[in-house]
Order: sequence, then C-alpha cells, then structure tokens
Amino acid sequence: MDFLNDKKKELLTNFVMFVIKELEIQKPPTVAIQNGRGKLRTTADYDYGKENKIIKINGKNRLLVDVLRSVAHELKHHKQFEEGRLKVKPPDIGGEIEDEANAFAGRAIKMFAKLDRTIYDE
Repeated sequence: MDFLNDKKKELLTNFVMFVIKELEIQKPPTVAIQNGRGKLRTTADYDYGKENKIIKINGKNRLLVDVLRSVAHELKHHKQFEEGRLKVKPPDIGGEIEDEANAFAGRAIKMFAKLDRTIYDE
C-alpha cells in the first residue's frame, strides 16, 4: 500500500473494521489493496473458492471513497459466503447476490461518512 499515505491507510483500516462489525463477519478475509489491476479483470475480486479468503482491490488512480465502496461490496460477498448463500460465482451484473452487495456498499459508505467525513476529501 505504498501508494496510500498514512491517513488513507488509517481510514481504510477503520472502514474495514467498521464493515466487519456491521456485517457481523465471523472469520474476516484478508483485504489487499493493490497498486494496479494486476490479474484483476475489474476493480476488485473475492475468490471464495480458496481456503484462505482474500479480497483484492485495485487502488491505483481511484478515489479513496471508491476503493472503500469496493471493499464493502466484496466484504458483503464474504458475508454471503459465510451464510452459505454464495455457492457459485454470481453474475457481474444484476441478480440478488450482486444487487445486495451493491446496495450494502452504498449504505456502508454513507454510514461510515457519518463517523468520518474525510473519506470524501480528495
């Protein structure tokens, strides 16, 4: 995360902990913010099929609030996995699983912004 300054790293850590608590996640995955897309096809990925659960997010050239939204979206997918609801890869667009993750991500940003408005300071 060298491309993130200390303030952004702190905000990111606080946000991840906030979402984990909000979702009541039992076994949090690793959240990795990448400086570039690398092997990601889009801006983020959660591979629930592997034993070690890892969320990968491209943070390069993106506003922090957008990175946070991606984190919340993928953490919601992790919660869906914990609940036994994520058994096959959902469609990238639409469907109950994907729409639920999108809606939660928007809510999570707004809820966290009530605690720390600096997520919009870019």
